[in-house]
Amino acid sequence: MSNQSFTQKSEGQRTNHLQSESVPFALQSPQQLAQFSAATASGYHPKSQTKGPGFSSGPVSNTTNASQQNKPPTTMSPFAASFYETAQYSNGLQPPPPQPIDLSTFKCLQFVTLDGLQETTRDVYDELSGTFQWEICNDQDDRCIKHIRDECANKRVFFICSGSLGRKSVPVIHDLPQVYAIYIYCADVVSNREWSSKYTKVRVVCNNDDQDLIPQFAVDVAQANIDWGDALVKQGNRDKAKAKYQKALDNLKSKSVRNPDPNMIQKVQAKLDECK
Repeated sequence: MSNQSFTQKSEGQRTNHLQSESVPFALQSPQQLAQFSAATASGYHPKSQTKGPGFSSGPVSNTTNASQQNKPPTTMSPFAASFYETAQYSNGLQPPPPQPIDLSTFKCLQFVTLDGLQETTRDVYDELSGTFQWEICNDQDDRCIKHIRDECANKRVFFICSGSLGRKSVPVIHDLPQVYAIYIYCADVVSNREWSSKYTKVRVVCNNDDQDLIPQFAVDVAQANIDWGDALVKQGNRDKAKAKYQKALDNLKSKSVRNPDPNMIQKVQAKLDECK
C-alpha cells in the first residue's frame, strides 16, 4: 500500500500518532525517574542548542541553594539533560544547511512514516508537507526500507518513525543520499536520543509532536523548498521558483512554528521578492 491519502481531521480529543508507544510518566523506569528528578533538584539551566533538538552539549549547573548544601551531589546524563531543553533556541529553529538540487534527476519531495498518523494530526502534516500523498508503512519496517532505498533514489525523503522501529530502520537508511531528515517520535526520549545521537540526519527525538516534531518538520520542509526554488531560478524558471519560496515562507509563518529563525524568514522573503 503506497501513497495513501490522509483523511479529514476528526473532532474530539487529540491523540498522538504513536499511541502504541505511549508510556505514562509514572510508569517510566526508575533510572529515568531518577534522572528527571536529578535535573530539577540540581537547578539545571540548559544553554541554547546548536545542533537541533536533543543534542545540546551545554554543561549541567552545579549550583545548589542553602537547603541542598548537605545533600550529596547529583548527576545526570547529557541525554537526560537534553530532555529539558528541547526546542530552546537563541535564534529560532534552525534548518539543515542548503543542499543544491539537480533538476535533471530530481523528482519531488517524499514523505514516509512507519506509523499511521492519527486522523487528528493528518491535516497538520498535509498542510506543512504540501501533499496529501504519504507513504504509510504501518510498522512494516522491511517494506519501508525497501521503498526508501529502491523507489526514492531521485527524491528528497522526510522520514518519521517511532523509537523502537527507528532502531532498526535508521541505521540502514541513514547514509542513503535521498534521505534528507529523520524524526523520531517516541515515549522513551532519553534512551532513543542516546542511540540516535550519532546519526546526523535525525532532527528530533521527542514525545510531543506539537511542541517539537511539527515545528522542526515545518522548518526543514521550508528549507527543502528553498533549495528547490534556488534550482529553478538557476534554470530560469522564476514562476515555479516563486511557488517554492512562497511555500517555504508559508511554513515559516505557520502557527505550528512558534519560534522560527527571523534571518531565515528575511532571506526567503528576499528570494520571493526577486521573483516578482
